[in-house]
Amino acid sequence: MDRESVAPAYGREGTETLLKGLLSIHPVSLRFSTELTEAERESLAEKIEKTGVRLQQSRELPYVYLAQNLENVSELPGFAEGKFTVQDASSALAVEAAGICPGNTVMDLCAAPGGKTILAAEFAGEAGHVVSRDISEYKTDLIRENLERMNRRNVEVQVYDATVHDPEKEKYADVVLMDVPCSGLGVMGKKRDIKYHATPESLQSITELQRQIVAAGWQYVKPHGVLLYSTCTIHRGENQEMAVWITENFPFVLEEERQLLPGTDETDGFYYARLRRKA
Repeated sequence: MDRESVAPAYGREGTETLLKGLLSIHPVSLRFSTELTEAERESLAEKIEKTGVRLQQSRELPYVYLAQNLENVSELPGFAEGKFTVQDASSALAVEAAGICPGNTVMDLCAAPGGKTILAAEFAGEAGHVVSRDISEYKTDLIRENLERMNRRNVEVQVYDATVHDPEKEKYADVVLMDVPCSGLGVMGKKRDIKYHATPESLQSITELQRQIVAAGWQYVKPHGVLLYSTCTIHRGENQEMAVWITENFPFVLEEERQLLPGTDETDGFYYARLRRKA
């Protein structure tokens, strides 16, 4: 990716900031359980800082903290007890945008390692239910491990290929989360080899995969329910243009979309679109 290829979308000044942000290393995000009270969060944050970790509360989500000087998250106070997990603020923002309510049924189609599943389960509450899927036992084992530590019981984990339609789940969910595989162009600060492998051909291939997942899974959304589509890239073909493609080919209306940019937001690059299914 060169300056000229992104400048038309973000302008010269924005592109300079973006390109610097793409290669910078962002702090780890600790997402505290939403079931903790404000006082409990503050008390836990103080205990963590006493270990030498520096915490900065997210500007947008009070239960997310950016951590610096962090060496081993598993040794921090509260981790083993399931009081927080590692989850980027942008990922949590996407789940927030879905508008999950207590008692809702949710499907998370590409769920590993489980950050969105866990937050969705917290929002849905014990009266709600989350079906959390990914393509292999290895990935679903990661989800189960995090669910166990975070003490979530309202989640059903399944091995399932998101590109294959499941007729038993048609009109099943109030909310479907599609955090699809992507080019990862928004997280090069964490995965620096991405810049060596991104080609027009690879971008086209990943876009085709994303469309397969959408085409297979959109019918899981109940009428008037929400499809929350998200990626960790800044590529418009996988983001804004994909949202347009969804509304042109399936019975959805785009209600909200947001592109978070590395270097200009407190997160890595991320995109989400909230789409509402028509009756």
